Amino acid sequence: MVFLLALLLSTVAEAKTLHVRAFTAPMSLDWTGQVTIADAPLVVNLCEGLFSFEYPLEKLTPELASSVTKSKDLTEYTFQIRADAKWSDGRSIYAQDFVDAWQRLLSPQSTSIYSYYLFDIVNAREYYNKKTTSFDDVGIHATKDKTLVVKFKHPQQNWEATTAFWPLFPVRKDLIEKFGNNWWRAGTLVSSGPFIFSSYEPGKNATLKRNPYYRKTLSNISDVEMDFVLDREEALKKYNEKYFPFIQGIPFEKYNNDKEFHPIPLLRHIIIAFNSERFPFNNKLFRLAILSSIDRGQLMPSEYQQFSKATALIPPALYPSKEDLSVPYDPAKAKEYLDQSGVVLGKEFKISFLTGFGEPFYGISKKIASQIESVLKINVDVLAYKNQEFETFSNLGEYNMLMVSWTAKVRTAKDFLFPYSNAYMANNRTHFNSEDYDHAIENGEFKRAQEIIEKENAIIHPLFFEKTGFLARPNIKNLYFDHRGLPLLKDIVEK
Repeated sequence: MVFLLALLLSTVAEAKTLHVRAFTAPMSLDWTGQVTIADAPLVVNLCEGLFSFEYPLEKLTPELASSVTKSKDLTEYTFQIRADAKWSDGRSIYAQDFVDAWQRLLSPQSTSIYSYYLFDIVNAREYYNKKTTSFDDVGIHATKDKTLVVKFKHPQQNWEATTAFWPLFPVRKDLIEKFGNNWWRAGTLVSSGPFIFSSYEPGKNATLKRNPYYRKTLSNISDVEMDFVLDREEALKKYNEKYFPFIQGIPFEKYNNDKEFHPIPLLRHIIIAFNSERFPFNNKLFRLAILSSIDRGQLMPSEYQQFSKATALIPPALYPSKEDLSVPYDPAKAKEYLDQSGVVLGKEFKISFLTGFGEPFYGISKKIASQIESVLKINVDVLAYKNQEFETFSNLGEYNMLMVSWTAKVRTAKDFLFPYSNAYMANNRTHFNSEDYDHAIENGEFKRAQEIIEKENAIIHPLFFEKTGFLARPNIKNLYFDHRGLPLLKDIVEK
């Protein structure tokens, strides 16, 4: 007992501030609203969901839930909320806090782009689309203070994994009503995770402090100061000066053999996608011609070791299969498809190819354009934009094809199929509409879904899977990054 007390006192005495690099200042911390992957490093350290993935084993474990019970037909889940789960102001976390959050996410007025993660729930899609106006009709109910019941349209194998995604974290409806749009600001936000949002200096940093009502962790860090440093060289300089004890967003090819380098279990694919509503890519044979003219083996420069060739949409970590589900490179077949398509190539004919500005993506896009021009004699206009410009122009839909990456938000195979379905994704950049594809997703037929969108309809062409990593000082322990590349600081120790 004396030893335990001494250990606890020692941990408190050694508590310290950790300086962490953040790429950009957050635009919003409203996790059921406009939070994006750029804002997420703050959110995932302030709040939690019913379940989470524990690293380094990547094991799905209860977090704010103490357990989940599933019906035999897997259409009903009953979550029990931890008896000791509390908000950072000391109030218990109730099942109703999840109901309030998910109703907010499904509201027709929702600003979130992630509402579709609840569409497998009974009447969730209908409520979002205003086909039913009563939330009582939706299969989300707090039957007791600490009991949450969720009912699904179809059997769901591991739906609890979805609750690890931040839009499904609980909210305090009373504080949203009290503070309005300021409910998530520093000093006002009440959190459910290991830290609280203590202070914020625009353009400079955000400070997190330990949540006094959070259960005990292994960490000796009391405060986290997230400094907004966009420039990579400046961030590396601060790391080398030992200001930052760890850093991500580094050149993989330069540091992957460094003794302080550690891999991140990133789940991300890079693909070519076609705008199937825009001529001539509304013609399946023309799409097949384009895909058959692309030799993926010749695209990636050898120095970019973080990229591996993809032959399917879903990474092997989630869907282990060596079967190539994509359209193969075949120049002769490409010309045959073009002839059969009936598309007339006039002197002014060209196709627009939207891509990112940075390398290696711009260089790869130029190679793809060169291959298409060489095999099919079609002019390709490569339009390269930086991140925000890319988002703006891709949302306008004024393109024929684009190269885009997708990072799984939920660690499931289904997550790599959602973005290309009109039934789930409101901002489906392919505009592909197929009931067969949607049905395959709903029923967990992942191979079938990939066959439909890759081979049978030639809408998507997988290029690469990406991996990444971070540098960390040897005195940093228990630092983990999730499959989205987000730092998890709950148990971090600086010796």
